[in-house]
Amino acid sequence: MSQLIIQTNGLTKTFKGRNAVENVSLQVKKGEIYGFLGPNGAGKTTTIRMLLGLMRPSKGSIEIFGKDIRKEKLAILRKIGSLVESPSYYGHLTAKENLEVLRKILDAPKTRIDEVLSIVRLSGEANRPVKGFSLGMKQRLGIASALLGNPDLLILDEPTNGLDPSGILEIRELIKSMPSQNGITILVSSHLLSEIDQMATQVGIISKGSMIFQDSIGRLRERSNSQISFTVNDPEVARRLLLSKGFQAERKQDSIFLGSIPDDKVAAIVELLVREQLSVYRVQEERKSLEDIFLELTGGEASL
Repeated sequence: MSQLIIQTNGLTKTFKGRNAVENVSLQVKKGEIYGFLGPNGAGKTTTIRMLLGLMRPSKGSIEIFGKDIRKEKLAILRKIGSLVESPSYYGHLTAKENLEVLRKILDAPKTRIDEVLSIVRLSGEANRPVKGFSLGMKQRLGIASALLGNPDLLILDEPTNGLDPSGILEIRELIKSMPSQNGITILVSSHLLSEIDQMATQVGIISKGSMIFQDSIGRLRERSNSQISFTVNDPEVARRLLLSKGFQAERKQDSIFLGSIPDDKVAAIVELLVREQLSVYRVQEERKSLEDIFLELTGGEASL
């Protein structure tokens, strides 16, 4: 079994009698990119704040690196880098100068500045004032700051929020490269399923404070059961005919839908319909998108 870097049990946070996070049990394994997914307001940031010791849980436990955060908080936090909400920086200072301020606080070696700038691909911009950076560059500098202490775990809260498509691509590719190139385990939150789908190896979905799914992206895809649709000239007659032959057929407008069936059965159904003087205009496979599955799981709360 892979080593668990993060494990929570029954994690709950209550505000004014309402559970913002309820009974959340996260399991993040070493070396993976764990996508923490949910609509805005679902409880992602509250959970992350508890993981970082910024907020005390109302109930439940948190173990990081196999240690209880209540008992060994400082030892744990020394091995975590994080970017929660927007990165902080001094606009009049250069990227290198901003990192130097933080390096002194962390007591990291001076050589680490050049290393993290290289990791986030900002070496060529090291001596530019940060106020001239694009939003994507500022986000990368924020990630560089999170990496300065050479962490084993990186926690990123909505790192692509507000970025244009080019900036999103930059951050996504950076995150995907870090586990293999730098040996870092990453927990990244987002309300965008499309982003998590392209980055994460594992996914946890939270809705209204509760975990409703936790497994691999592949397992999430398995929920997208395919259907075969037949578009015909008289769908009601076709539906009754197929039902009489033992097929579980459902009508939707001008089409008849059946569950996933083998190719030879598809051919036999077409032959049957044509033999009964029905015109078959189209046969196609319909599969739920990951977005459809996400909306089903979260009760229609849309990711934007």
